[in-house]
Amino acid sequence: MSAPIAPVAPAPSPLHAASSSPERSAKIKQAAHDFESVLVRQLLKASKIGGESKGGYGDMAVDALADGIERGGGLGLASCIEHALARTSR
Repeated sequence: MSAPIAPVAPAPSPLHAASSSPERSAKIKQAAHDFESVLVRQLLKASKIGGESKGGYGDMAVDALADGIERGGGLGLASCIEHALARTSR
């Protein structure tokens, strides 16, 4: 019979994975939340929630709404993005 096929890349050692995991998880989580924050602001600006005035009050309205959405837990995209990033960065 044939010999078993060796893995292409060695599996990461559990010690190394455990030591970098919390820091890496924190960075992924922060990146996901930052991306969601930027996306929310862009969506609100594109929807012209604050109006089309050039005086700056529109941007203030967008910022206030975006901050409120973030304080309320966001749109729920950050957790989806976080899981996708964690899966692809292994």
